[in-house]
Amino acid sequence: MKTSEQLALGRVLMVSREIYSAVKNGEAELNQVALLDSLSAALSHAGDEKKPLSKCMRAFKAEIRRAGKPFYQRVKPLFSPLVPVPEFDFDFALRHIPAMIYGNDQICRKLVNREDEKARSMADAMGNYPGFLSGEFEALTGTQFYDLVFGYYPKLYGEPFMDEMKYLFE
Repeated sequence: MKTSEQLALGRVLMVSREIYSAVKNGEAELNQVALLDSLSAALSHAGDEKKPLSKCMRAFKAEIRRAGKPFYQRVKPLFSPLVPVPEFDFDFALRHIPAMIYGNDQICRKLVNREDEKARSMADAMGNYPGFLSGEFEALTGTQFYDLVFGYYPKLYGEPFMDEMKYLFE
C-alpha cells in the first residue's frame, strides 16, 4: 500500500503534466510563472520529514486556483482519491525532484524575459519528465531519455537547458 507521501507525489506528478502542457500551449489566462513556482514549492517538500508534501497539498491546490480558475477546474479531479495514482519508484522520483525544480526555474526565467517560444519548448520537454519518473519510458536508458527529450533544446536554440542535471540520467 502506498504511503500518503507516495500518493501526494504521484498526484503532484500528474498535475505537473498538465502544468507543462498549459505552458507549452501558451494559455494566456494563466499566470504561468506562478503556476510553475507553486509546482516547485510543492515538489520541494517531497521527502521532507518536517513539512511533508502530503501536508502541503491544500496550499498547492490553492496556488493553482489563484493562478487560473479554468485550469484549476481541469486539474481538480486529479486530487481526488477516486483517481488512481500511477505506479512509480518513489525513491527514484525523489532523486529527480531537484532537476524538475531546476527545469521550472529555467522556464520561469524565459517567461519573465518574454522568450515565450523558448519557454514553450522547455515546457514541452519537461512534460515528458513525469512519464519518465513513472516508467513510461522504460525501454530507454536514462541517457537515451535525456538525449531524446532534453538534448533537442540546445540544438534548436544553441543554449543549454538541463545540462547541469544530466548526471541524474547517467
